[in-house]
Amino acid sequence: MMSSWKVSLVVGFVLGSILASAVWNRNPGPSQEEYELLLQKNAVLAEKQQVLQESFEELETQKALELEKAFEQLTSKQAELEQQKADYEEQLAQLKQQQKKLVVTKKKLDTKVVELETATEKQQVVLSHSKELYQQQLLLQKQVAKAEADVKKAIRVAEDFKKPCDEFKSGTSWNWVSQADCDKYDAKIKAVADEEAQLTALKTELEALNQKIEVNLPKK
Repeated sequence: MMSSWKVSLVVGFVLGSILASAVWNRNPGPSQEEYELLLQKNAVLAEKQQVLQESFEELETQKALELEKAFEQLTSKQAELEQQKADYEEQLAQLKQQQKKLVVTKKKLDTKVVELETATEKQQVVLSHSKELYQQQLLLQKQVAKAEADVKKAIRVAEDFKKPCDEFKSGTSWNWVSQADCDKYDAKIKAVADEEAQLTALKTELEALNQKIEVNLPKK
């Protein structure tokens, strides 16, 4: 952009060149009419110079204002971009944190899936053999019930032989009470023990079967 003093210098240089040329190409000492004509041309050129100078000054002012406005807009845009950058960095940090949480959650879910699959496999085994297992369970339940009844019966029978044996041992028994009664009582007591042992074995077997049938799903 050309400043006002440069414009003045150029215009003055032009005017000087015109006058010098006019004087140089004429005879020394122009006429009064020619001199006045030159003065008029000089006045016109000076007026044009003033107009040009004012136009340049106005243009310079306008361009300065536009440049200042553009600089302000650039500064504002730069601040906006810096804020966007800070926002994006914060969002990126949050996304990374969420990603870490998702990885941990996925591992937990994978573990839970494995546990569920294992439980499902166990259930499938039970279901595939459910008929056989439940029949076996029912049979053992019946055997346990019968064994319990046998134990109670054996105890009652043993009690029937206990009294004669006690009388024999105390010496207050009748003639028909003898050592044989005590032998029979001992045999009945042994029978009770055998029945109780059988009952215990059946209950143990039934408990093991119940645990085999029952499949617990993993806790949440």
